[in-house]
Amino acid sequence: MSSQPFALDIATALTFIGQTVLAEQKWEQEPESYWHCVHIIGVVLPVPGVCSDAYFMVVNVAHEKPFPSEMFFADIRTIRAIRHRDRQSSGNVLGRMTRPIPVRSGAALPARRDGIPVAMNGSTGAAHP
Repeated sequence: MSSQPFALDIATALTFIGQTVLAEQKWEQEPESYWHCVHIIGVVLPVPGVCSDAYFMVVNVAHEKPFPSEMFFADIRTIRAIRHRDRQSSGNVLGRMTRPIPVRSGAALPARRDGIPVAMNGSTGAAHP
């Protein structure tokens, strides 16, 4: 995974207030990242001389602790808003995920084999004895 942090600006952060999100957090001292499902109840903005870093005030959906905790913007790698489903929905419960760098395998797939278009699975559809 990339070590580049996700850049979350204040305008985007304010749109998450009141939503339930799935967030991935990564700290320098930890080898793995951690995923949390939380309710975002507020945003604390940086104030010179008082608070140098911006963060969300969150309540973890899995805990019954009544008091919010902090989720600093600098620790967030990815964040997704969870949309609530109704009976007519398609079943997609997660919103758009913002990733700092596109994840791609880098593997090259052949587009043609001997002049014949090739499907994504590599099959030409022709029978081979």
